[in-house]
Amino acid sequence: MTPARAQTTRDVPAAFRTAHARAIASLAKRGGASRWRLDGTALASAVERGVRSAEVADSEIDAFIDSLRADDLVVAAACSAGIGAAWTHLIETLRPRLYSAARAIAGDAARGRELADSLWAELYGLEVRDGRRRSLLDYYHGRSSLLTWIRAVLAQRYIDSLRETSRRAPLDEVAEPAAREDADPVEPGRARYVEMVGHALDAALAELDPRDRTRLAYYYRHELSLKQIGRLMDEHESSVSRKLARTRDELKAKVDRALAEHLSRDEIEMCYHFAAGDLRLDLARALPEAK
Repeated sequence: MTPARAQTTRDVPAAFRTAHARAIASLAKRGGASRWRLDGTALASAVERGVRSAEVADSEIDAFIDSLRADDLVVAAACSAGIGAAWTHLIETLRPRLYSAARAIAGDAARGRELADSLWAELYGLEVRDGRRRSLLDYYHGRSSLLTWIRAVLAQRYIDSLRETSRRAPLDEVAEPAAREDADPVEPGRARYVEMVGHALDAALAELDPRDRTRLAYYYRHELSLKQIGRLMDEHESSVSRKLARTRDELKAKVDRALAEHLSRDEIEMCYHFAAGDLRLDLARALPEAK
């Protein structure tokens, strides 16, 4: 199946393209946009959607663009734009891993394949609106890997199917609000996962020894060097480095244990991917002011 080239691309404000031309051009080069003959307007449109979704401050937009997964975002934008070679590449590289992930989520091969096949149709985009084929890939913004994002969508679709199947008495249930037409299909799961990591991290930080917490605050919140921290805490620079590494490992272990009480290993991995790309979750902001 080879998609036809999309007829139109969402208009991107000229001011946005001009203001961030360097960052967008760098993203295109890193992602190999020329390989797919992806035009700048299509990529700029994908970038602008991601910036709006993440609610990035104007002063941080270029840094945000520089942090995106260029290769994955470029391929997704090319597929969404209807470039057949990119779609073929996506199928060849992701299909085996997508079926494997769907099988793990659904619990058996048959249900997993059905789940994955239904998602392929959404990724391709069967609905045409305003002369443009609407692809689920329009909602991929490059903050995590494309495979991780697709796995998250798969998990959400599976949860939705279970809820639909288990709904037996609709009159006894509170109707769920209708989803926004332009809502990110991963956003409900993303928000929940990021919130869970945030709560687990807050609890883990509260349990740290005060000196360990102060050392982290100096390093992450106040951005002091190891030598500066050593002078303030009367420790050798190498000792500061070792203790920071130990404390990070301790935090990771505590957060892992807290998440494992409610989530599977795959869900925990998605938690970390979403949290790493979410501007609202920042270790520096979670730490107290060091005195």
